[in-house]
Amino acid sequence: MRFSAQFFGVLLSTLLCLQVNSSRAADRPQLSHYSGSLIRPGGDESEILRRFECLLIQSPTTAFFHVLDDPRRGCPWPDSFGRFQAAAENLVQPHLTYQYEDSNYFLSLPPLVLTLPDQANENTEWKVGTWTYQLLERTELDQEAVWAVEAREPRGRRQKLLINQQTGTLVQAEMDVFMGRGDRFQMTVRRISAEPVPTAQIDSIAATQEDLLKLQSTLNRRPDAVLAELSERQIQDAAAALDDLNTASEGTPLQRLVSRIKTDVEQQQTRVSAVASQAGAMVNSRMPAFALQLIHGGTLESASLAGKTTILHFWEYRDKPLSEPYGQTGYLEFLFNRYRSKNVAVVGICCNPELLDPSTVRQAQRSARKTAEFMNLSYPIGGDDGSLLKTVGDPRDSRGQLPLWIVISPDGKVVHYHAGFYEIDAATGLKQLDEIVQAGLK
Repeated sequence: MRFSAQFFGVLLSTLLCLQVNSSRAADRPQLSHYSGSLIRPGGDESEILRRFECLLIQSPTTAFFHVLDDPRRGCPWPDSFGRFQAAAENLVQPHLTYQYEDSNYFLSLPPLVLTLPDQANENTEWKVGTWTYQLLERTELDQEAVWAVEAREPRGRRQKLLINQQTGTLVQAEMDVFMGRGDRFQMTVRRISAEPVPTAQIDSIAATQEDLLKLQSTLNRRPDAVLAELSERQIQDAAAALDDLNTASEGTPLQRLVSRIKTDVEQQQTRVSAVASQAGAMVNSRMPAFALQLIHGGTLESASLAGKTTILHFWEYRDKPLSEPYGQTGYLEFLFNRYRSKNVAVVGICCNPELLDPSTVRQAQRSARKTAEFMNLSYPIGGDDGSLLKTVGDPRDSRGQLPLWIVISPDGKVVHYHAGFYEIDAATGLKQLDEIVQAGLK
């Protein structure tokens, strides 16, 4: 059988085309979609506490993740995505947030990408952060060549991983999770699909990633944040970014995240409007008279504060859970010590619901005292039966949260009303509140 030169030319051209297309596919970003569960082991019948998903968009130089956690109780959207970099303490890492026994837990996912040692052989060990990884054996899963990996860390946690032999990308994982008083749970993650990003979406996905990372940087939240509430400034910044995000993400796997951001921003704008309305009703009005039973004994009456600039700090003052933003009480103590000689008073008002039940009131008082001792607080703290907070406006009624900060002028009028936490800079502390106090002293 003879073949013409034209046939060989066509064959060579086809082979070259296939090689080029294969190379281009290999260079395209890869989209991996994971499904996971947080499980309470229970013998024959384990309980699934949380289901979640995760996206990993991986190029030869970067990896971008997005965890799709419970939109109401899970990881807040500003902390659900990021540029993956193992053991980078200053970057958001893939994680869930889960409330267990009244405490919020930050639960890291197993590594989505592992950088393998140059000489990868059975029993090879290496460290990433506090974890020690060991390659056990080469095997296959669904015709994919993978390494079976075991990981352990000093506190006793374990991970069992299957990772792609060439890329180090996670294929499957099981890991221990501990919450409460050492209660053991299990997290499982399995890759359910992996494919190149469609060529038509590459630029849009890249633009969306950059816009999201820029917004995340602008929001300037802590990498271990668990609170979903944003400050007014953060809400405005998120709202301003939505037009570009909507345009860039349309038709891409990240459109779902952008849609969630839009919904949350609208809800938070409604919350802020409700708080602003209450603040408008309170500011320049006379603070209602009150009397507080102090947690260390005695009574504090509002009449004793006449002639002073007074900061009222409504908060639960509970030692368990002692959760964010409890650290702001430390800055409040610093501010109190700075101005106490200038006729400034600070009063903590404990809003623990257990104060309302005669069977738990003593427990609530002990909890507040423990918090004060732990935080070295020297300003007085009294309990509220709910009536004072109701009078001034409980931000939780408008989907907000405590703490509530009220500043009263020496003549007894409200000059500042702020619900929620302040944005904190370690160098300046409660700068916004500090400026209010200083203005009142002039």
